[in-house]
Amino acid sequence: MKKIVLLIGLVLLVALSGCVSDHEHDDEHDHSVEIEGSDMKFLTVQDVADLWEIDAEVLLAGIIAEFDLKGNYTVDTVLEDMREEYAFSPALIKDMAEEMKQQGV
Repeated sequence: MKKIVLLIGLVLLVALSGCVSDHEHDDEHDHSVEIEGSDMKFLTVQDVADLWEIDAEVLLAGIIAEFDLKGNYTVDTVLEDMREEYAFSPALIKDMAEEMKQQGV
């Protein structure tokens, strides 16, 4: 009986992890630029803007406004440095950049 319960649990675990992986994979295609959030942290605002082909100053202003940042940041600021003030997810910056690209900013 224990083997059957373990087997069912294992099958459910594999099935659920497949659903999560498929969902995560689908999310990656929602962006015109494919880059991991862990890699995004080490980019400057200018780097992100260049990847998405958007205006870096507009992106910077959007990040500052979105997270109510108080520091003196420029387009040469690394996202990780901005995250020291407010621990935002790099995925939010991807979403913001993608939205700006779609709007033609």
